[in-house]
Amino acid sequence: MSTTTPVRYLLHRFARRRSRQFVGGTVLVLLALAFQRVPALVIGVALDSLLLESQAFTLPLVPDAWIPTDTAGQATLVVASLVVAVGGESLCRWYGVLVYERANLETLHDIRTAAFETATALPLSAHRAEDRDLLSVLNDDVDNLEDLFDGGRAAVQYGGELVTAFAFMLLLNWNLAVVMALLPIVVAITARYYAGLLEPRYDAVRANVGRLNARLRDAIEGIRTVKSLVREGREAERVGHASGEYKAAAWSALKLRAIYNRVSWLLAVAGVWFLFGVGSYWILTGTPAVFTQSLTAGTLLTFIMYTFSLMDPTRKLAVEVLDKIESGQASSRRVVPLLRHDAAAARKDDVPPLSVTDGGVEYDAVSFDYGEGDGNEDGDDESTLTDVSLTAAPGDFVGIVGHSGAGKSTLVKLLLRFQEPDAGEIRVDGQPVADHSVRSLRQHVGYVGQDPFLFPGTVHENVAYARPDATRDDVVDAAKRASAHEFVAELPEGYDTEVGERGTTLSGGQRQRLAIARALLSDPEVLVFDEATSHVDTETEAEIQRTLRTVAADRTVFAVAHRLSTVRQADRIVVLDDGRVTERGTHAELVEQDGRYAGLWAVQTGAVAAAVETSTDAAETEVRG
Repeated sequence: MSTTTPVRYLLHRFARRRSRQFVGGTVLVLLALAFQRVPALVIGVALDSLLLESQAFTLPLVPDAWIPTDTAGQATLVVASLVVAVGGESLCRWYGVLVYERANLETLHDIRTAAFETATALPLSAHRAEDRDLLSVLNDDVDNLEDLFDGGRAAVQYGGELVTAFAFMLLLNWNLAVVMALLPIVVAITARYYAGLLEPRYDAVRANVGRLNARLRDAIEGIRTVKSLVREGREAERVGHASGEYKAAAWSALKLRAIYNRVSWLLAVAGVWFLFGVGSYWILTGTPAVFTQSLTAGTLLTFIMYTFSLMDPTRKLAVEVLDKIESGQASSRRVVPLLRHDAAAARKDDVPPLSVTDGGVEYDAVSFDYGEGDGNEDGDDESTLTDVSLTAAPGDFVGIVGHSGAGKSTLVKLLLRFQEPDAGEIRVDGQPVADHSVRSLRQHVGYVGQDPFLFPGTVHENVAYARPDATRDDVVDAAKRASAHEFVAELPEGYDTEVGERGTTLSGGQRQRLAIARALLSDPEVLVFDEATSHVDTETEAEIQRTLRTVAADRTVFAVAHRLSTVRQADRIVVLDDGRVTERGTHAELVEQDGRYAGLWAVQTGAVAAAVETSTDAAETEVRG
């Protein structure tokens, strides 16, 4: 569906399915407003007929045969009408608001969950540090959409009050009703002008809320860096600056609202004064020449009561409702682009799932470039790939090495479709991964990153995250294969030990081994280790190397490694340099070639250091000689 406004998009996609509840609640509220108009009408009639005895007792739209002829009966009818009106209004308003608000909450729930699902489907480039405003959209702006729906309900209510009040005025004295219609028109014109001034102010408020939240989040998440560099004052200044910009934007909107609130209130008071003056003149001097209907004191009293039902709702429409709607629209302009994001297309049901049995992987002339100023989430702007081709047969253990920025991590992330290649094709078991659903691909490819994320909860819950139905034995077996069981057994509660926020109670190596256990538990046909041994000690690395050799026996393994010892036993090692494959072969073959890999191996094994030391000793001997 093509829509022109974010609000129309939200209504069509989410609110339309509950249109019956919204309409039903609205009808009940409007019926309550009709009951609300009855007391003023009945009191005005009673004043003229029962107290002043200036005219016969009649009620608009009520047949004369239904009206008692005696004063006592008429007084009883007045009281009964008031009771029925108050009871009918209370019942209809209570149930109508209940029906409407339930539909409102359910609609907001659908928007919130849809926004989150879309956010999780976005490519990693949308989750970069500079785009952390996404969390503000999911938290603040989705919640703030409640103002939009509340404003819609209030608009119906206050608009209904205007319509029903004016309709009753027409029944009583259409001449005076036409005169009074000028007042809400004046208020509506000023409200339109007010709305035009308010809209950009609320856009600025929502944008500044997002920037302030992002600044606060960055300062808190990076608190260790902040403290270690003694930059608390600097961060306080930056947060203070962001808060000041939000304060200025909010104050601008608040001042405008306060000014218009006073203006609209003065217009309402002026309207009542105007009505009283015109009505009094009408009663005392007779019907003006331009009109045809007479006016009584009771009718004037009813009109004065109805005037508040004209002016007060008009003021609220201008001040409260417009505020809510403008605030909600500002949030909708931030939420809807997320919901419309093209990445959601990857979740379409018409994309076939990937079926993997062996786990063979092929890169066919794959090229990729993050683009200028669009680096990856690790801040590596140079990780591009150019015409990369390689094949991993089922069960192969492939090591990927190279200097920092050579494109190692980018290569394996393309396999998981964290990014899409600019050219070329990646196939698993001969099937182009781009032609199949992302979810099914990732069910067959396990991933262990350099900085593993652990959720608040127990060790068991974190390992079993990959397979919620896993038994304790399954979790323990995966932990053993990942060389994690020994340290887990020594924890206070074993597998029931809480790991803390982001696993802060564990060391980096322990978190890494639990992440490996989590990947092994899902039992994928392809396993990707992206610098997975970078945070473990030498002894643990040796254990994980043995694990890699074990799991590689019945599945395909890609291991991105900075430590070459991690991939020394790989079936094939691929060397990347500036995004291109420059060497490939076994460890022994590459060392014998005496190329890039051999140089890296010499550095890491200390051969260069030894050579430098020998050269230095020789130079010192020569100097002494």
